[in-house]
Amino acid sequence: MALSRIEQLHGTPAEQAAVLRYPDLLQLKPGHDVLDVGAGAGHIANHLATRVTAHGTVCALDLSAALLAHARQRNRNLFGIQGDAAALPFPAGRFDRVFARWLLLHLPDPLAAVMEMRRVTRPGGRLLVVETDWDTLCISPGDTDLVRRIVHANTDRQANAASGRRLTSLFRRAGLRDVQVHAFVDSVNTGDPHWVAFLESRLDVARAAGVDARRLTLWWGDVGRAIASGEFFVCVTRIAVAGNVPESADRLAGYEDPTGSGPS
Repeated sequence: MALSRIEQLHGTPAEQAAVLRYPDLLQLKPGHDVLDVGAGAGHIANHLATRVTAHGTVCALDLSAALLAHARQRNRNLFGIQGDAAALPFPAGRFDRVFARWLLLHLPDPLAAVMEMRRVTRPGGRLLVVETDWDTLCISPGDTDLVRRIVHANTDRQANAASGRRLTSLFRRAGLRDVQVHAFVDSVNTGDPHWVAFLESRLDVARAAGVDARRLTLWWGDVGRAIASGEFFVCVTRIAVAGNVPESADRLAGYEDPTGSGPS
């Protein structure tokens, strides 16, 4: 995900409010060792670091060296590691808490990533994964059919756009316990610059998907007028799921292999 789009999405008021809740959903405490998988530019890793204090550590992992450089600029105390979520470069049980946001929708095998996050979490540790369910995106004004085509053009380009609604299933299949679900609705009825920039960037996506360019131009004009008159509305649902690694010597207790062959 490009840095500009990350800044757009992270900057919305609802996302800023949600970020403040993530440490509590992780049950984060001073002294914890934390891994942020797919940390991007380090927005969340930086916030988690304030909760663990100097007695704990936060490791930011991402495939992008460029984004990790931004994360390090944000907080020089972060440990930045370039790596793959499907093959985390850490030993089993290395972290007290593991977090991921806006990651699984980009991955071809979300379950493999959740299993890896579980593997590097100590027994009794906790995972929290947050995804946006982009199929819940609602926009007004706009013809219903046109808006649906814009929304679907946005979601169809992701590897797993429906990963948010499947998080509880992924957690249970990975053998996590005490699974909890929290939903955050990001809604605005003003011309919030982050949302306006995001929606404008979807115009090119929709054109590339075959949506009529003239209809898109007319719709964008309607959006501008709706913002000016106070009739604009947009919302989307973000889903956060937390779960605990069992206090057990059997790290894979409860794992449900979809192939039926069980863990190797």
